[in-house]
Amino acid sequence: MKKILLIVILLLEVFIIIYSKEIIKEFTLTLNICIYSLMPTMFFQILFSNFLLNLKNELYIPKKIYNFLNISKEEFIIILLSIFSGYPNNIRLLKNSNNEYLNYSTNFVNPLFILVNVGLIYLHNIKLASIIYLSHIIANIIILFLFKKKNKSNNNLISINYSYSELLKNTISTLSIIFSNILFISLFIALIKLTIPFNSYIIGILEFSRGIYEISNMNITIYLKGLLILIIITFGSFSIHFQVISLNEKIKYIKYLLFRILNVLISIFIYFIFIYIIYL
Repeated sequence: MKKILLIVILLLEVFIIIYSKEIIKEFTLTLNICIYSLMPTMFFQILFSNFLLNLKNELYIPKKIYNFLNISKEEFIIILLSIFSGYPNNIRLLKNSNNEYLNYSTNFVNPLFILVNVGLIYLHNIKLASIIYLSHIIANIIILFLFKKKNKSNNNLISINYSYSELLKNTISTLSIIFSNILFISLFIALIKLTIPFNSYIIGILEFSRGIYEISNMNITIYLKGLLILIIITFGSFSIHFQVISLNEKIKYIKYLLFRILNVLISIFIYFIFIYIIYL
């Protein structure tokens, strides 16, 4: 295994040397997406979610709500924060939880990214972006309801009692893992673009933010763009999967992958219902 890994690394080194110009161009585009598209939304959402988690004991939530879901108050707060901050930050918040299925049913995309970046900048259609987001949210909630009887209540979630400077350091640490994975994946994106035609779909499976950018520029109907973007954000891309594993070692990847596929199928069904009701 180590010999195979060594060969792969050497081949990548050769690829970087031969195609250094194309790789630098790819890295530049990826960095622009990270800095001007992802950073403005992710930084504040992660920072604010950490701040809210810091105040979790001050939040009043009626018992009926989290008892109905068969989870603890802390875990209900994590669900809300997962919706608020998006993946992969939710996985970091759940790293000490014994409630395994929350790892697989709270993979919400950052709402600001979908509504602002995708809706206003990429698709120029906030209504379609809202449909994408609602389909994505509802699919996650359905999965949570399907497995709620298997949930175990506990109070062992991340306990945050940080100062402002520590909150900033924690946020930057999370972002560094996210963006480092994105840059690493961009190396493979460069390889795919040089070798495989019609690669926008593959790019989306590898790295969701870059894939969404590529799909938004494709010459296809806006409804098909919306469907492909929904599939990408719900599946999460392998870049997100690597980030998830990096942030939470308890994740069982095969199970996580199967839940992502199930989530995609449910979200597609919901998407078509919304499209039929609103547009047809």
